[in-house]
Amino acid sequence: MNKLLFFILLSVLPGYLLQANSLKAYMSYAIFKTPDNMPYVETYLTIKGNSVKYTLQENGNYSSVVDVQIIFRKNDSIINFDKYVLTGMEVSDTSRSRKNLLDIQRYALPAGNYELELNLKDRADNVAALVNTVEFTIGFPDNSMSFSDIEFLQSYEKSDDSTVLDKNGYRLIPYVFNYLPESVTSLSFYAELYGNPGTIGESFLLNYYIRPYELDKKLDRFFYRKKLTAEPINVLLKSIDISQLPGGNYLLVLESRNRDNELMASKEIFFQRSNPGASFNITNMLLAKTENTFVSKITNRDTLLQYIKFTYPISTEAEKYYAETQSVNENLESLQKYFYIFWLERNKLHPDEAWEDYYQRVKQANKNFRTVSREGYMSDRGRVYLQYGQPNVISESHHEPAAFPFEIWHYYKLDNQTDIRFVFYTQEIATNDFQLIHSTAKGELRNYRWQTVIYSRTWDPPSVDDAVIPDTWGSNASEFYLRPR
Repeated sequence: MNKLLFFILLSVLPGYLLQANSLKAYMSYAIFKTPDNMPYVETYLTIKGNSVKYTLQENGNYSSVVDVQIIFRKNDSIINFDKYVLTGMEVSDTSRSRKNLLDIQRYALPAGNYELELNLKDRADNVAALVNTVEFTIGFPDNSMSFSDIEFLQSYEKSDDSTVLDKNGYRLIPYVFNYLPESVTSLSFYAELYGNPGTIGESFLLNYYIRPYELDKKLDRFFYRKKLTAEPINVLLKSIDISQLPGGNYLLVLESRNRDNELMASKEIFFQRSNPGASFNITNMLLAKTENTFVSKITNRDTLLQYIKFTYPISTEAEKYYAETQSVNENLESLQKYFYIFWLERNKLHPDEAWEDYYQRVKQANKNFRTVSREGYMSDRGRVYLQYGQPNVISESHHEPAAFPFEIWHYYKLDNQTDIRFVFYTQEIATNDFQLIHSTAKGELRNYRWQTVIYSRTWDPPSVDDAVIPDTWGSNASEFYLRPR
């Protein structure tokens, strides 16, 4: 079988990873507007230096050249178009590590729904151009506060220049990825807050903080508040020390609130953190009092360890890391404290009811989604069910002639997300082990070519660019995905 190309990414970051043959690139974008209320899109393109082919120049050095084409479409009409050449820094030795190619562009676009198409072609490589598309919406409310997108920064400094890197008196070097390794100790970002002082008052409160992606709770150590004077454009250029932020999935959240602490506008962006050196904060756990609580009735250590494992689908990465690495050696009292704090974080008034409700759902997951090798709560469907609840619609197709068995789960609403889908498939229906291959939910695996996985049972596409699924008798994947039932 030919190797298929999948575009897999975390859906909460406005951007996407591209890779074909040796060329590797990442593109993201952010939407802002000018002082005269004209929206524009800023694109950030990074091409890995070691993935581009270098050719010998007349001066004896080597250089790379990539042709870039960007098309903005609205209702099948081209609204804006750009084509340019991106040239890498000359090097004398191609065997050494080469710097990435970084490019920033700005495009004025009116409000509306768009499709951005990116084409990349390495001139020194005899392969077809790398092409991908992403959809986005431009729109700012007229009579209320609103944030621009959030731009992560590699660095910034004051500047009086007017290059594409400069904005509002600062030179901004973008950090285009949403992955922050241990070596990155500061989270820097830029955003703009738009509002009319006449409608929002002379001043407001700005909150910016980090919260776990899996848990709607501010992290006190990473919560900041500042009073600002309202301007037509308020520039937000901040840095947060994340050296002690444990590894995991997080959201950076911006909020503007009025004098009565009422929310006027908010914006968030997802990022992943890897930080083995930062341990789980156990202060609250050590101070916990569990006497006469529901956990004091759990006196069997093995049972409590199993209950803790049941919580993995809804645990933050820091909680899971602590539970997996430390709980095995902890005594019963320490395990009780951890378990109690875990549920107290989720329901301060009735942690016992929160656990009992979740435990009943674990039993249901173990019954419905058990595989030949795993308990139901450990399976992909079990994890999604426990993390997000019962879907509104489950479309099952276990016996299509041309397809592997698959299921499409549809949620009408998940928190502030709407019309969310999860696609699962298995190669052997007898195992009941359905794997997640695509979702539109934030933070989940996204693969726009998920149908190629399902129909790979009978279809071997001739090229990685062939994504048109052939019509077959009894084919339901597209129908179930677009109109779940």
